[in-house]
Amino acid sequence: FGNLAHAYQNYGVAYCFTSSIKDRGISKSKEYSQEYMDSLKQDLDETDLDTSDEVSVKTPNIIFVQLESFFDPKLVKGVEFSSNPTPNFDRIRSEYSSGYLSVPCFGAGTANTEFEVQTGVNLDDFGPGEYPYRTVMQSKTCESAAYDLKKIGYATHAIHNNDATFYDRYKVFSHLGYDTFTSIEYMSDIEYNPIGWAKDSILTGEIAKILDSTEGSDYIYTISVQGHGDYPSQMPENYNPEIKVENFFDVADKAAFEYYINQIHEMDKFVGELVKYLSERDEQTILVMYGDHLPGFNFTNETLSYGNIYQTPYIIWDNIGLKREYKNMEAYQLSSYVFGRLGITGGYINKYHQKQKDSTDYLKNLKILEYDILYGDHDIYGGENPYQATDLKMGTDEIKITDAYEYSDHICVEGENFNTFSVVFVNDKECTTVAVNGNMLIAKGIKLKKGDKVSVVQRGKDKIELSRVTFEN
Repeated sequence: FGNLAHAYQNYGVAYCFTSSIKDRGISKSKEYSQEYMDSLKQDLDETDLDTSDEVSVKTPNIIFVQLESFFDPKLVKGVEFSSNPTPNFDRIRSEYSSGYLSVPCFGAGTANTEFEVQTGVNLDDFGPGEYPYRTVMQSKTCESAAYDLKKIGYATHAIHNNDATFYDRYKVFSHLGYDTFTSIEYMSDIEYNPIGWAKDSILTGEIAKILDSTEGSDYIYTISVQGHGDYPSQMPENYNPEIKVENFFDVADKAAFEYYINQIHEMDKFVGELVKYLSERDEQTILVMYGDHLPGFNFTNETLSYGNIYQTPYIIWDNIGLKREYKNMEAYQLSSYVFGRLGITGGYINKYHQKQKDSTDYLKNLKILEYDILYGDHDIYGGENPYQATDLKMGTDEIKITDAYEYSDHICVEGENFNTFSVVFVNDKECTTVAVNGNMLIAKGIKLKKGDKVSVVQRGKDKIELSRVTFEN
């Protein structure tokens, strides 16, 4: 089920549907017991991490950026491009630490790569085609990079230039230890690509806003969206692609592939802009960027020169003098690898990957550890889950109402940090709302009386309320 986009076609509706209902979660090992976990805990607590000379303990800003459907298209055999689609990514890869991630999905399944990177949990240990965001993470907390870093004083943030409700992130991120979550409903001046996905260029400013909002170290987990499919079979009207493509192996998908190439070319420009911004900022920072999965074309191992459709590239830019390394790894090892280079060893999953990745029973004991944390008795923590869901704040800028009054045939709502996702309610009745600017909303269709409660709600196209502020007239 790694190719989630094609699973139903490949395996049949009956099998896939039954598997998705019956085969969920992580199975309990016959070896699982309190004694077994106590032994594992003792090994982890007693074994010191073998750190290199570069590591004491460093606490720079740590920024992860998951790039939607991003990979190096020059590795598709035979394809020719009018110019290099990814010059910035290539340059950074040649100067800083890099390698390939083995990811759990192909063509779709963003949230599963995301889950592995944040938690260190191996998706292979779940049921086929399962999305933990939609199963166990609906009700459970899980040890994660955010929780580990909160323990040593980091503020923790998530950013996504798409709907907060996509994959239920507005629920799940509170179970992964985040303080704030800035989704598209809290962004302004958004530019969209021809098929309606927000462009990633907006993310540099959103990352900057978060870095400016705190005094100490920040952990920012960013999910991009510009490279998302479905890619159009014909080039959109009035769209003039900068890069032309020749000799793509699938003639029927040539236009779609050329469209995709131009989207990741713009994403590559964002990569360059973000690195430039961070290099000019006077704060120690480490930036990790990687693709979540390959795009949904008919790739096989044979059509790629490096021969693996479940691998995506990653780069680690920094301004703290880390030695350049080239290393391939699993997506669930990435955060622990980065933290290990900084001397950050907190959290049992993080510690487990750092200390046991070369052991004979590495994958077996990882699965047992995952079961204990998500489904078992939390014996690794002494029998009680230490991770509590956070009071997740949507957005970093506080939305305020300073005044509400009638003018002509409409209501004027004055305040701060409004945008096109802001909707006015009067006594819980929705008004037709127009965002004039960040400080003024106009609401029509309702008369305003003294004592009425005027609210501004942030919500996306699915109309699920994400936050509300209220002003009594």
